[in-house]
Amino acid sequence: MERKAVALFSGGLDSMLAIRILQEQGFEVEALNIRTTFDCCRVPAAQATSDLGVRVTVLSVGDDYLDILRNPRHGYGKAFNPCVDCRGYMGRMARQLMEEIGACVVITGELLGQRPNSQKRPQLDIVAREAGLQGRLLRPLSAKLLPPTIPETEGLIDRERLYDFTGRSRKPLIELAQRFGIAEIPAPSTGCALTEKTFAPRVRDLLTRHPGADRWDFELLNAGRHFRFRGGIKIVVGRNEQENATLQGFFRGRGTRDAALIEPENFVGPVGLIVGRADEESTALAGALLIRYTRQCDPSNAVIRVFSDGEERVCQAWPGDTEAGVERLC
Repeated sequence: MERKAVALFSGGLDSMLAIRILQEQGFEVEALNIRTTFDCCRVPAAQATSDLGVRVTVLSVGDDYLDILRNPRHGYGKAFNPCVDCRGYMGRMARQLMEEIGACVVITGELLGQRPNSQKRPQLDIVAREAGLQGRLLRPLSAKLLPPTIPETEGLIDRERLYDFTGRSRKPLIELAQRFGIAEIPAPSTGCALTEKTFAPRVRDLLTRHPGADRWDFELLNAGRHFRFRGGIKIVVGRNEQENATLQGFFRGRGTRDAALIEPENFVGPVGLIVGRADEESTALAGALLIRYTRQCDPSNAVIRVFSDGEERVCQAWPGDTEAGVERLC
């Protein structure tokens, strides 16, 4: 079997080091960058892999990934992060690429004990099993603390040139990067959005109220300020010009779902998206939220344009109580 490896590549220092370690042993490495429905996974992989001299394949998860978010077999972490199931899913994608290109191993930048929910020894074993990569999943940074993989026992990989790092400290990793001549050391990752206190409430709300939510609903979580109104109606308000354009795009791609787009008519301000039936009360609240989040209008003379059910209309917007009966989802 050829000295080829597939690297699950996050764009961070750990996965860069994993690639360099195998390159030092003469391996041809192909990086696999997997993107989920959340912005945290959209890393600038091309530049980092170019610096390493490896080709990168970028793939997006399928709709079946949403089933992991709804009902993870191995449970959630402290928030709504199904880390073990997620890593197993990505491992299966890596195994498929490994088989397609004739590689002998999948590598990751995982460190034993670095993440409490997914990188303890039992969880690492589960991920390998769930991915169908028993004996073919190598963590070069902690390999000496784990059982040998098949390529090691076959002599394709020299175990003595692997490492025994553990825990959360970046200092030894930075020192290794400097020895490898990696000039641009990435800043620590902010991590998975599903673990963030400002994002997890959105996921919790969606999974609780709409267990059958589809990709449109999950991708919408990435944009704007989210508010839950009486009757289950959600209102999303843009925070900048880019998010305004994003919400307009979501409205165009809403399909058959009930939704309405609220835009400022005679002032400069954010765009609002109502998800659910846009009745008089929710439209008034959306207008009040648009006024609340702009300083560039006369609240006594604010006019909004409402797009709903194939029609559009203009109406007066009034400042009002945007807290009563409303839950801010961060």
